[in-house]
Amino acid sequence: MALGAFWGCFIAGRFPFMEKSTRLVLERLGFDFVDLDGLTCCPEKSVVKHESELTWLVTAARNLAIAEEAGVDLFSPCNGCVGSLAGAARELALHPGLREEVNERLARVGRQYRGTTRVFHLLDLLHDEIGLDYLKRHVELPLAGLRVAVHAGCHQARPSADVNADDPLNPTKFDDLVEALGAESVDYSTKLMCCGGTQNTAGLVEEGARLTRDKLVELREVGVDCLCVSCPACFMQYDIQQYGFRREGEQFDTPVAYLMELMALAMGLPLEDLALDMHRVPIEEPAKAWVARAAKVSAGLEGVDMVALRKCLECRACNDICAAHRSDEGYSAFDLMEAIAEGRVEEVLEHAHVWHCLECYECQERCFQRFGMIEPMKALKRLAVAQGLAPKAIQSGLEAFRKTGRLTKPSKAQRQKLGLPDVSDSGTDELQAVLDRK
Repeated sequence: MALGAFWGCFIAGRFPFMEKSTRLVLERLGFDFVDLDGLTCCPEKSVVKHESELTWLVTAARNLAIAEEAGVDLFSPCNGCVGSLAGAARELALHPGLREEVNERLARVGRQYRGTTRVFHLLDLLHDEIGLDYLKRHVELPLAGLRVAVHAGCHQARPSADVNADDPLNPTKFDDLVEALGAESVDYSTKLMCCGGTQNTAGLVEEGARLTRDKLVELREVGVDCLCVSCPACFMQYDIQQYGFRREGEQFDTPVAYLMELMALAMGLPLEDLALDMHRVPIEEPAKAWVARAAKVSAGLEGVDMVALRKCLECRACNDICAAHRSDEGYSAFDLMEAIAEGRVEEVLEHAHVWHCLECYECQERCFQRFGMIEPMKALKRLAVAQGLAPKAIQSGLEAFRKTGRLTKPSKAQRQKLGLPDVSDSGTDELQAVLDRK
């Protein structure tokens, strides 16, 4: 599928750092696209369409015709651009008379709209076309412990008749993408509430700010590390308005992250390439802290599926069958899994609870997801060994293994008493040679 990028007015004009992170991430994913010459405003429905529907349709159709001439479909990171282009395409498909009138206008500049170009939101491209599994394979620093409030924005999935991308009243693709990075998508009551951007565009700044403030107040109460958006208009409302609140003495200090910035962090791309200093609400220092925490977690928990782990926490169906839990109610594997999900790995390693896990595999065999808790437990144990925090019995066993290739030394006297042959130690040197990491 050949694709062309449609950056729109706000990203290209006011928030070029959004374009930069998007380009970097798509390049890391090996995803190619073309930049098309001659594109204009989509145009924005909440402004241009109110002057003239024909102006809106002609402008959108001209953009789509450029993509058709290049033989590409379009993707855009902007909710408004996708909604406008897809909405115009639907109107022209439903009303042949309008399409004929639009093409009469386009013929003046030698263009024709045929209706062959599809329009994708960047979220849909990542979720449906590139795929979550492929994204996960490119995550080098799972953002474990990062609590993210997702704000998809009104027009990411609405009106559903135009964009037809996600459940308009319960969109989940954005959440899926955030959790594919190892972060937690936090549920909250104002999740679907508009940012107020359309009122702001109409000059009703204070009215729009009320909606912005309502969400920020709840996020402060819920406790999140950042608000994550995919739409430049939503970013403008939460980042710039929040900056305005602070000047008026009302401080929230909720960093507003663009989705592709979080992806870039999780993929290990350099922070200095992301121009995070262009945000009004400081995010550069928090991002450094998130990366540092993620590096600590990933160093010891490589290969642990953080998304499956969080689903494990939601289920807890195997809690009562855990033999270690039955013998010691003070031990809970789920408490350890929760600590991992929150990035509190060092706290877990400070006590010996992880060694209570019997590695009996019953939880894995009974798990509806075929996940269990074995792999995270083994990862924690490896990390404890590497940091010298394993129990003395484990350390002694490992020391014996390193020296002799065995965990215990055979008793010659006992074996002779039973008429058994001596156990040869001829394999010790050979084993040490193949295990030598120098």
